[in-house]
Amino acid sequence: MDSFERLWYDKLNGWQAGTLPADIMRPLGRLLHMAGRKNRYGYQEYRGRSGGRVVLIFIIVLLAVLLAGGIAFMVFMGDYIKYTDTGMEIDWPWLNDGVTAPPEVSDPVVVETDDVVVTVEPTEEPTPTPPPEPQYDPLAVVSVTAAQLREGAAAQAAANAGGNALLVEMKAATGKLSWIAQEELAGTLYANAPDNTLADAVRALAETGDLYLVARVHCFRDPIMSNAGIGSLMSQRGRIWYDFYGVPWTSPANQQAVDYLSALCLELADMGFDEILLDDAGYPTEGEVNALATSENRPEDRTVPVAAFYSRLAGELKEKGVCLSVYANEKLLPGEEVYSGITAAVLAQNAGRVWLDSRVDREHYQTILTTSGLDNPAARIVAPADAAGEGSWYR
Repeated sequence: MDSFERLWYDKLNGWQAGTLPADIMRPLGRLLHMAGRKNRYGYQEYRGRSGGRVVLIFIIVLLAVLLAGGIAFMVFMGDYIKYTDTGMEIDWPWLNDGVTAPPEVSDPVVVETDDVVVTVEPTEEPTPTPPPEPQYDPLAVVSVTAAQLREGAAAQAAANAGGNALLVEMKAATGKLSWIAQEELAGTLYANAPDNTLADAVRALAETGDLYLVARVHCFRDPIMSNAGIGSLMSQRGRIWYDFYGVPWTSPANQQAVDYLSALCLELADMGFDEILLDDAGYPTEGEVNALATSENRPEDRTVPVAAFYSRLAGELKEKGVCLSVYANEKLLPGEEVYSGITAAVLAQNAGRVWLDSRVDREHYQTILTTSGLDNPAARIVAPADAAGEGSWYR
């Protein structure tokens, strides 16, 4: 231990030499010697640069730079700084470079042009092509029963009789139908057939195309409609009127009755029939017709509702390529009252064919129908086989 170490060793808290162990005193004395040793000139030796001094120098330099920058900013921006009541405002010069002065207000420019007139040519709608006029060939018609149709014997019956057409009753004078109609009123009146066997047989024949098919429809002689209060014909005493056979009728002037019959005929056309033969297609002619009351259902001029019904149905069937025919059993003598409302003019204008009852005169009908405008009477007037001559006939 040198003199310096011994000196501090003796001074520490008045300890006597040798009180602390040497392994503790030696490092402690060495530490004190390093902290207080001076060189021979009396100065403490330099032991390295302090880190705090470097930080202090950096802060001084930074403050000097900020001060110089602030002075330069004030000198350069002095013209752009304004002091207001709310504080200092700076107009940055580069923000005003792109600002343009508002355009000067001047009088509006008026451009004069001629009025443009646009003319739209109307588009012509295509003219619908009317259905072709029917070609009437002479008919040789054989009447067959529903049983013959169901059993498949109808075609053979026509061949045996030398016929080229079949006639089958599809709506009877009782009001009953031979098929199940789609028309709702038929179901309401319980007029439908129990099944569609007859309708299926008709469709099968229509698909072959070997025979001309005619459906017979009894129109206004319909006790089912009359008893249901649909256009019932009344007597002058206010009671339902009955014909010679004790059957009540409905009226051609009743819209519901006309709509019902029209719907049934269109169903038959879709079924495959080529021709619809209307029977009892006017007002009654047999029985006490003088007792019938004049009313909305039976007006003074009975030709008006009858002609309207024929015209409507003829047009509807023509669109389907089906012929409308009318069965006539009344003498159409000029000057005589026509009870049914079916005149020669009504028939000539609307009926494709006219079927004659055996009680009327064929030559007389042919004369008045031809005079009223019916052409090709030999093919279009269908008479009973024994009175037909060379024209169309039925049996």
